[in-house]
Amino acid sequence: MAFRINIDGKNVDFFTAGSITLKLDSIASTFEFASRFSAQNKEHQEMFKPLQYKEVQIFNSNNKLIFTGTILNHRFKSNSGRELVIISGYSKTGILEDVTIPVSSYPLESTNRSLKDIAEKLCGLFGIKVLISDQAKTISETAVKSKAKNVRAKSDYESLKAKSNSVFGRTSASPTETIKDYLAKLAGQKNIILSHNEKGDVLLFQPDLLQKPRYFFTKGNSLSMGMDVNGQGMHSDINIVRQPSDENEGVSTADVSKNTLVGKYRPTTKLLTSGEDTETKDAAKNELAAELKNITATVELQGLFDEIFPGEIVNCHNHYIYNYAYNRWMVDSITMKFDEKSDTTNLNLVPPESFSGDNPRNLFFNHSDEDFHTNVHLNEDVNLYLNNQNIL
Repeated sequence: MAFRINIDGKNVDFFTAGSITLKLDSIASTFEFASRFSAQNKEHQEMFKPLQYKEVQIFNSNNKLIFTGTILNHRFKSNSGRELVIISGYSKTGILEDVTIPVSSYPLESTNRSLKDIAEKLCGLFGIKVLISDQAKTISETAVKSKAKNVRAKSDYESLKAKSNSVFGRTSASPTETIKDYLAKLAGQKNIILSHNEKGDVLLFQPDLLQKPRYFFTKGNSLSMGMDVNGQGMHSDINIVRQPSDENEGVSTADVSKNTLVGKYRPTTKLLTSGEDTETKDAAKNELAAELKNITATVELQGLFDEIFPGEIVNCHNHYIYNYAYNRWMVDSITMKFDEKSDTTNLNLVPPESFSGDNPRNLFFNHSDEDFHTNVHLNEDVNLYLNNQNIL
């Protein structure tokens, strides 16, 4: 097997089919695998005991940690052949999706506290660290640990730290709101991504849109490719209006983000319910970023690509999915599936600007356009493809 799996620090000696999905814009990734279960084996009795929420660590083919999670579900199977248990769960941080703020930690309202302060208090209740990420390419620490060239530019990191530490005047969680939903709402107003790393820490994160691509995918080197565009979820003008309050009565500060990919006038307006008047710009960019996730691409590959991580850039060139030039995509999630017959990897891709809210590049270039859509400084050092019309 390409992977090594530990449960509470002990190796799982035999496992067959399974999958691992790593996600960027999410507080939790997921896993599933089937393991042999020897009912009389005392170690198996303890390792596979339900409702213990045991810790799982998964290491890739180079013995690098790629996942720290929690077992949630057990499915035991017995037949005339072998006995198996199917284990599944989510990242260590996934508990934040399921729990609300404990009554013992009330009040629900916070005054003059930053996103980092609020996150550290709530995540700390469950033994989860909160980090402001200085990694430019990926949510994975092990993927960039010793590569100084991949460290986020100081100005970008300082900007992320400043936004993470800037205070909200007043915020309040609902008693029934999950901790994840509350933190995601606050992070969104700062245009910060709430993510996690392979160690099970919460990350306050902004990926680097200008990084060089790691892989170039075409119709010829993939099993299948696709692109989906949901036009109904897109708007040409996204207006953000600050909700008036006692402190800013009569103020109607607003900002707008424009989506140049939308060819017709389709305006919408959103309301900023908490934060400062000056934060409407970040909120407008965040809404545009969310809408750009209505454009997705998929790439299916043969084998396990366990060195690609969410947050990295890849290029796709395939005329049949309306990628006439090498378009830049960011890996939003990666799913690796394995069984005794074959291994496959599926990439889910989104426009890089869906994580910044910046004006998107022309994804829908075609050979009739005057713009040749070449981004030499963002792609290969030796630009071999230059909108090659012969590559399908």
